[in-house]
Amino acid sequence: MKLKIMKYNLLAKVLLTALSPFALWSTVCAQTAGPYQINGQIEGLGDQKVYLSRSYSGKDLTDSVVAQNGVFSFKGTTPGTLIYGLRLGKQFMSIAVQPNEQIKVEGTLSKLNEVKVTGAKEQKVWKEWGKTWGVISGRAGQLYKALDSIGEKGDRTAVNAEFEKLSLRLIDSVEHFVKRHPSSAISPYIITDRFVTYPNPEKAQSTYALLTAVSKNSIYGKELGNALKIGAKTGIGVKPDFTLPDKDGKPIKLSALKGKVVLVDFWASWCGPCRKENPNLVKAYSKYHDKGFEILGISLDDKKDNWLKAIDADKLTWLHASDLKGWKSDLAQEYGIRSIPMNFLVDANGKIIAKDLRGEELEKKLSTVFK
Repeated sequence: MKLKIMKYNLLAKVLLTALSPFALWSTVCAQTAGPYQINGQIEGLGDQKVYLSRSYSGKDLTDSVVAQNGVFSFKGTTPGTLIYGLRLGKQFMSIAVQPNEQIKVEGTLSKLNEVKVTGAKEQKVWKEWGKTWGVISGRAGQLYKALDSIGEKGDRTAVNAEFEKLSLRLIDSVEHFVKRHPSSAISPYIITDRFVTYPNPEKAQSTYALLTAVSKNSIYGKELGNALKIGAKTGIGVKPDFTLPDKDGKPIKLSALKGKVVLVDFWASWCGPCRKENPNLVKAYSKYHDKGFEILGISLDDKKDNWLKAIDADKLTWLHASDLKGWKSDLAQEYGIRSIPMNFLVDANGKIIAKDLRGEELEKKLSTVFK
């Protein structure tokens, strides 16, 4: 996805990014683990391979079977109500699975969105959100195509205004959904995906407050609560501090840079949007470095060679650090980094004064700080 007009393309990213069942998972109540069975009969599937996937507590699970004339079956144990991804050939669908459920999946491969799922109590709630999200993301796709057709030098005012309206519509939709389903595990799932992955701390807190104790005490409800606590560590006015090894393995401490205005930038060599944003950072660094501006790049790479090659290729001459653990980075976990690029700007006193500044927004903020 292009990130040339950062403010509105961030909106596009929030609106267009699909709700990934491999990234977020939820429960409807504090449950004990229990067995489940999924039996499927899909016309047109033939003897293709079928995959069942889910991720929970940092652990991925993938099972597979070969269908026989469109018929397949999975058995397993689930720790609570989770969203499971089901890939049938090249098609994909998802199911909310609870312990002790016998689930049937029946339909036609060419019309997977019309497949009938029975025996999964939370599936109706999950499907309700799917319809809402489908309308919003569909409209976002139309607007993004409109931006591309206009080009960088064209007048994007009208389309940008539509993106703003759609962003507000998304917020309203999430709030409405949570109010309708305050005890459902799907609700903290949606809050996390829309307001934590793409940070909106105020809305994350306000919608979390709408949840009942049942939802808050669910597995994913607890994870959402923890995410909100983590978010408080990078809130405006907070003084963050950490130590990581630099390119040479020597420790570098954020607080040691006190007295400078520091952009702490989370990125990775494999992150396309990060690499596209790097020229803007190079420009800002060249313009403001002599005035007291520093950048501390925190890489979520897990291979040192790839990290160093990207630094050289993009001519990133500022400070760099990484524990080379990828998404399992201790710092990423502590600070709740769920998507990149992500950054926060620290003033000369070590306090966070802004977050997620890109392109024109970064230049505007730095021009104010150093005027």
